[in-house]
Amino acid sequence: MTAVVTAGRGIVTPQGVVLDLEVAGVGHRGVARLIDIAIVGGLLAITLQLLELLPPTPALVSQVIMAFLLIFGYPIVGETFFRGRTIGKWAMGLRTVTLEAGPVGFREAFIRSLFQLVDILFTFGSAAIVAVMFTRRSQRLGDFAAGTFVILDPRAIRHIPAVPFTPPMGAEHIVAGMDVAKLRPEQERLIRSFLLRTPQLSNNARSELGPRIAESTSQILGHSGLFGLQPEPYLVAVLAARQLREGGLAELAIE
Repeated sequence: MTAVVTAGRGIVTPQGVVLDLEVAGVGHRGVARLIDIAIVGGLLAITLQLLELLPPTPALVSQVIMAFLLIFGYPIVGETFFRGRTIGKWAMGLRTVTLEAGPVGFREAFIRSLFQLVDILFTFGSAAIVAVMFTRRSQRLGDFAAGTFVILDPRAIRHIPAVPFTPPMGAEHIVAGMDVAKLRPEQERLIRSFLLRTPQLSNNARSELGPRIAESTSQILGHSGLFGLQPEPYLVAVLAARQLREGGLAELAIE
């Protein structure tokens, strides 16, 4: 089963169940892009001016190389090493994630950056604007190719009602020793939403979606496997461990 995303709010399974994540629209993404363009433009102007001190031919070659590195390297570095965020996305509270709400890696960031040629440069941004406005997942062409979309970062959300998660029976010792320090707000919110909506899912949907979320969670946390638990009990254990570390309910009142 492949989750799809509406242009409004949430990851939506084929059974119509919404897993809370708010998709970023063209307005937020447009402002973030303008901030990034201003930063890259400023760096490019300074760099090109300095390279003019070189002899004409080396200066021209160096300027072309540096322009390429800045235009395409800037988003790759930001999204790979800063959890899907360039400076513009950080300023606007946005984050690029995979379709399962997992972290993007170098491959996804590279593909998204390369597609700037079509989305931004060759079409002056019109292709990206049209794609984001009229696709269910608010994706530009680079997002389609990379299997990503852009969300409003859950850190910008002030409060989500608290729900207690107790350790699965027999897994209390696992929860007590589980390291959840790397659990990210967006992943925590996805787990929470999935677990609260399991009664609305068919057995097939649960058996397919649960393992995918559990696998991405274990990779983020650096766990080797699921500690012998099934996917859903593992996810419950993760949230129970998070609450235990925080000393109470996981209210997700994130600053």
